[in-house]
Amino acid sequence: MRNTENAARQPSTLLAPLRDEKMIVSWISELTDQPEDAVLSRLRQEYEEPGVNVTRAFAELGIERYVWSSGLERFYGETDAFLYELVVWNCNRLKRRMRRWLADYLTSCPGGALEVLCIGDGLGFDSAYIAQLAHNIAYFEVPGYAEAFARKVFAQCEVDVTVWNDPQEIPSGKYDVVICLDVLEHIHDLHTFVETMAGYLQDGGKFIVHAPFYMVHPSTPTHLRSNRKYCGDLSLFRKHKFELVDGDICWNPLVFEKRIEPSTTFRRRHILKLLVIRFIGLYFALGRFSILPFLWTDSYRRKHRHWFGG
Repeated sequence: MRNTENAARQPSTLLAPLRDEKMIVSWISELTDQPEDAVLSRLRQEYEEPGVNVTRAFAELGIERYVWSSGLERFYGETDAFLYELVVWNCNRLKRRMRRWLADYLTSCPGGALEVLCIGDGLGFDSAYIAQLAHNIAYFEVPGYAEAFARKVFAQCEVDVTVWNDPQEIPSGKYDVVICLDVLEHIHDLHTFVETMAGYLQDGGKFIVHAPFYMVHPSTPTHLRSNRKYCGDLSLFRKHKFELVDGDICWNPLVFEKRIEPSTTFRRRHILKLLVIRFIGLYFALGRFSILPFLWTDSYRRKHRHWFGG
């Protein structure tokens, strides 16, 4: 009953800009100085073949796939290809379902408005959506096209979001929740990254993660092959004092709690769910040497696409 009531009062996961094709096209055209018909063509290509814009840009620049390099680091700040990929992805039912799950989870947390930091939120749709739920939101993204687009989203949705570009300026120990979706598979020094995320959180704070490490495929050339060893494995988080406390059973996403000491409390209400999550992790572990988990996710991604408000 509670989830039904929450859903009734939550805004649509297809935020207003994602229901307005002309607005999205004009924004991208303005940011990239490309004709609107060319922008629309690239968006439709992305819809028909997810990942095509990033893959094409990689080939044009001659960057080696699946490997961290100085060229890849520059690529994140300079390419406009992610604008197309992320617009289409944010319309996808799989992404929207994840956004709804986040809203339900945050609504269930006690204490009213939460201090939430969204790391690597790209076009800012998750940050804007959570801000509409009356939480205090901070957004971090490297400067570039995505961050400029996100500022337009925040203005259009009329939400107050703090924007950080320098990780050194993000305050330590402030946040109740750090959200990091579809980021870790891109990171070349994961232990340092996860330790940094822990530093942003208060003791007892939640780290909400979606990290498809198994998605190493020609359509995802920015995902690092070296991170496949973390498929289905939670040890990365345990080493940094994070304990699994909740999540979607298909890991879309998982919720970890920052703890100074290991928990001695038996969580009877969640024990079965956590066991199922760990069991599903055995399937994702196949991604270390098999394409099977990718095919499962990619099939769902392709079958449940949406074109803006359509």
